[in-house]
Amino acid sequence: MSSTNPLLGTFDAPFGLPPFAAITDDHFAPALEAGMAAQLKEVAAIINNPEAPSLSNTIEALERSGTLLARTRMLFENLSGTDTNPVRQSIEQTFGPKLAAHSDAIALNVELFRRIEAVWQQRDQLDGEARVLTEKTHQHFVRGGAQLEGEARARLAEINQELASLQIQFAQNLLAQNNGFIHVVEQESELAGLPAGMIQAAAEKAEALGQSGKWAFGCDRTVLYPFLTYCHHRGHRQALYQGYLNRADNGCEQDNKANLRRQVALRQERAALLGFETHAHYELEDRMVEGPEAAQALMDDVWQATAVRARKEAEALQARIHAEGNDFTLAGWDWWYYAEQVRQAEYALDDEQLKPYFSLDNVIEGAFHTARKLFGIDFKPLQGVSLYHEEARVWEVVDAQGEHLGVFIGDYFTRDSKRGGAWMTVFREQSRLDGVVRPIVQNVCNFPKPQPGEPALLDFEHVRTLFHEFGHALHGLLTDCHYASLSGTNVARDFVEFPSQVLEHWALQPEVLAHYARHVDTGEVIPESLVSRVQAVGRFNQGFQTGEFLAAALLDMAWHTLEGDVPEVAELEAAVAQRIGLPEAIAYRYRSTAFAHIFAGGYSAGYYSYLYSAVLDGDGFAAFTETGDIFDPALAGRLHTLLRSGGTDKPDALYRAFRGRAPQIDALLENRGLN
Repeated sequence: MSSTNPLLGTFDAPFGLPPFAAITDDHFAPALEAGMAAQLKEVAAIINNPEAPSLSNTIEALERSGTLLARTRMLFENLSGTDTNPVRQSIEQTFGPKLAAHSDAIALNVELFRRIEAVWQQRDQLDGEARVLTEKTHQHFVRGGAQLEGEARARLAEINQELASLQIQFAQNLLAQNNGFIHVVEQESELAGLPAGMIQAAAEKAEALGQSGKWAFGCDRTVLYPFLTYCHHRGHRQALYQGYLNRADNGCEQDNKANLRRQVALRQERAALLGFETHAHYELEDRMVEGPEAAQALMDDVWQATAVRARKEAEALQARIHAEGNDFTLAGWDWWYYAEQVRQAEYALDDEQLKPYFSLDNVIEGAFHTARKLFGIDFKPLQGVSLYHEEARVWEVVDAQGEHLGVFIGDYFTRDSKRGGAWMTVFREQSRLDGVVRPIVQNVCNFPKPQPGEPALLDFEHVRTLFHEFGHALHGLLTDCHYASLSGTNVARDFVEFPSQVLEHWALQPEVLAHYARHVDTGEVIPESLVSRVQAVGRFNQGFQTGEFLAAALLDMAWHTLEGDVPEVAELEAAVAQRIGLPEAIAYRYRSTAFAHIFAGGYSAGYYSYLYSAVLDGDGFAAFTETGDIFDPALAGRLHTLLRSGGTDKPDALYRAFRGRAPQIDALLENRGLN
């Protein structure tokens, strides 16, 4: 079949890139079926091996299995996230349960687990990556239900298949709601305050919808935040904000309430089958933070300081509302607008001043420059290489000696076929098990697409996002591990955000800004006076920003520490808000029905991870500032070692080796002005 289906043959594009131009959607289903069949044969060969179980014939043989399936699945899932269509969505719905059943057929195989356990019993004879892989493989099977028997095993498989279907449907519902919400403005005077480029884009969107002479706005965050920040018209701000908050909570076909409640119930049941008190206890068994109680304590501690700061910020904004002669109470759709007024009054700074210095091409170069200075690597554009979408771009990554390290793909603009948010993913993981295999890593963002012929200009939050995702990419590119399942970002969830969040700090350093923050028209370096204002504003509005994040993280933990009956969505959200004293003008960053991180992604009971990683990144970057050199060679070398190590050691050991001690929370509180 490889002669007619390129997914079944060798990928002979440069550096092993997928043959994107030759692939059609019809190729995926047979390739996924063939991949599952091939892996089952490989697993059968392991089980039927007459030799005594060993590292090579069991653990490493299992590591080698499923190559075709893994390659096809990574490719399909990446394309479904960046450029979906109805055919791909149908394939997702069909193969989600099939792939879950396939995984369970392996994870619940008694004979296979017997061989794995035999090697695990002798793990003291192993060292290095071999021991880590053996221990993690054993743990994976235990957590996957390998020790269950009879009806419990069968029920676990049923749960996993249903969860797979529910998560796919949740994501597809949310994408449909994102694309389906349109707020139309009919009077030009009611657009006052909005940037000209945003008004033009809205006019073109309305034209495309057959509403010439009007202005149409979606509720994705690239539109939402600037609209809330600049639009003078309070009614339109409210409409867009509530449209965003109520995604997939409208009582329509794409409503996610029943879906997520069913997921919570199934996760409870699965945790109980596996011997855990709650789903959160199950998820946090192997994290840096030891259990949901510790995660909850961390969030509660930071929340106390955050709530005090948020209330003061709300009072200041309410005072400004009254000073303008208005008598309404500050609401969620007012916060961005009045916070921007306060920011401009106190810091004389707005995004329109900054954007000309942050063209997308220059910011990408700023991220590359940071990587060159820290790690001695470089990025060479690849010309004439076919990718999956015309907006994606690609570079070869080389080390200081010019040797190939990997391939980096960037896909930066928002589009209807792309899911929301920003993320790093891979088309191929690094390994050395069967020769040197270097990674193919991708960053995906949702930045506003510029008008034809105009440069793409970013606000500073977009700059942070680009550096953040590039930090993940470096974790995937610099890794150098023997086994793919230990390489790159295959680490504990509450450690994986450290490399991404720590890199954000370099984006605002004067030495780095001088390299990349140049005016798009004149080439002038961003003035020091502007830089100092950007740095000063870093603590501004942190009560709100940290508060809406923490509210969502606490909501996540509330869903996943439930025992017994699952409440209605509105009931649980209200209970969490009441318990923590959430100010009325601050909403959850993601309401439950649109919380893809936890109901369509891998962050269930783990959204707190961004906060814990903020402790690490604040403390970690402080190590550089303490030396007086943000590119200190010794520290950069130790950070490089941490990134290169992937999941081959415990995260706390990797962090201690880098920092020389355990992390401390002081830098986080200082950076956010919460101390």
